[in-house]
Amino acid sequence: MIEGETVYHIGIAEHLIIAGKSGVVGADKSIQSVVKMWDGNLLILSVGEGIGAKIKKGDYVLVDYTPLSPDSRNKKLQIIKILPQNEGSKIWAYFQDEIERRQALLRQQRNVR
Repeated sequence: MIEGETVYHIGIAEHLIIAGKSGVVGADKSIQSVVKMWDGNLLILSVGEGIGAKIKKGDYVLVDYTPLSPDSRNKKLQIIKILPQNEGSKIWAYFQDEIERRQALLRQQRNVR
């Protein structure tokens, strides 16, 4: 990765974790979300302060995957944008198509051997 490069991944907010709702008790007012990432991973991520009141279950979100420092393997992993439904579904479809393309290629390579 090039130093200073910013990386984002798309995901879908599956569940919100908010202190004071559904019996959740929190030490602060931060909001987290269970996010299904484009590659199938499920993560619990912090929601950026400016968008916490706007995020909803089912929203397409952008997650900041930028390394914490040039030498770090750890990522920021914070939801920084909520995408409009139509834009999010297009981007999600691009990534799902790429996963299918890669899986088909792997299946083909296994059959050749």
